[in-house]
Amino acid sequence: MLRLAHRGKFVLHLSPLLLDETRYALVSTRLQDAYRHGEAAVVAWCAELEEIGRLFSDPLPEIGRVCRDPDDDHVIATALAVGAEAIVTGDRDLLALGQYESVRILTARAFPTELGG
Repeated sequence: MLRLAHRGKFVLHLSPLLLDETRYALVSTRLQDAYRHGEAAVVAWCAELEEIGRLFSDPLPEIGRVCRDPDDDHVIATALAVGAEAIVTGDRDLLALGQYESVRILTARAFPTELGG
């Protein structure tokens, strides 16, 4: 996904909260054990995310409760705020929505097909 973003196939938008959640999840023992990466690799990968992506730090629009996990509503609010066409995620609560307003919610496996490659 990062290679596609780096090549300009799509614009990667991030919020500070999403970036923090990503760091936190990746340094969890469960993911470190599963993927065999250390904290230094996580820090480097998140730095690459920030370099490739666009950080949206303006206040997010109030959308109310949309997702069955209200902690995920900020992802949808960010997508709406930046005019995104899609959210790419592995989060089951977001994927269960399928779409919110004009924003499609896709897996990382399905997204390259949507891009045409």
